[in-house]
Amino acid sequence: MKTIKIQKLLLLFIGVLLTITLNAQNKKNYKPKNLEEAITQLDILFLDSTKNQIIDLSEQEFLARTHFFTGMWIRNNWGLWRGGKLAKYFNNLGIYHPDDMSSIILTSYYRHLHNQDLKVEEQIKFYQDYWKELQEYNYRLINDTAFAQQEKNRYENSIRERNENLKQEFPIGSQVKTWVDYSFFGSRSEIMGEIVDWRTCISKYTRRLGSSTKGPQIQSEYLEAKIKVIKYIDAKKKKGIERYNHMENDEIWVNVNLIHKIE
Repeated sequence: MKTIKIQKLLLLFIGVLLTITLNAQNKKNYKPKNLEEAITQLDILFLDSTKNQIIDLSEQEFLARTHFFTGMWIRNNWGLWRGGKLAKYFNNLGIYHPDDMSSIILTSYYRHLHNQDLKVEEQIKFYQDYWKELQEYNYRLINDTAFAQQEKNRYENSIRERNENLKQEFPIGSQVKTWVDYSFFGSRSEIMGEIVDWRTCISKYTRRLGSSTKGPQIQSEYLEAKIKVIKYIDAKKKKGIERYNHMENDEIWVNVNLIHKIE
């Protein structure tokens, strides 16, 4: 478990490092006009040490950890949101979403560093197929009542199945750590405790299936665990946690997404 966390932190660090490097090196604010220039520019901006770190990652790891850092930098600074020359270049290739553009740039750069075939046409087709399938899916959700009900049931059942799996992962009696609120400003502190019960809650916020506002409305369920507090990690926050959560008998209900195992 510790090894996995260290790897995640390392990948996160690399994502931040890439963005810092870009900000530091991009003094001339040069904006590439096509994919070839984008790759060349990244090659200029990144230090050799940074390139070596990228080479040590798998393509999937690199893309997962750079989309929200380096990818955002590319989208914001190279005019992908504002219809700049690079955006128009991709538009002419049939790519219209800035996220897709930055992903193609980053994928191509990774393959460039590994002396691999960029497979640009294959990348373009992947995103075009994705949007085509999404469009067709949304159309069926709106116009095919039986299909919409089927997808609604499938989604809601998948949530219930996930919740049951979480109950098995954290059976009653499990000792866990979790974050809990202690103020109206969203402040949180960590506690250690034992799971003594589960409950399923219905979200007060409604949403619709698919990306259309006309898709079927779905019922969102989430899971909460009742935790008997064993220890307040920050003892100074004890009274605030108890008061804010109206606790009785040192027990508190916590969203399962905030729970993690004790190592």
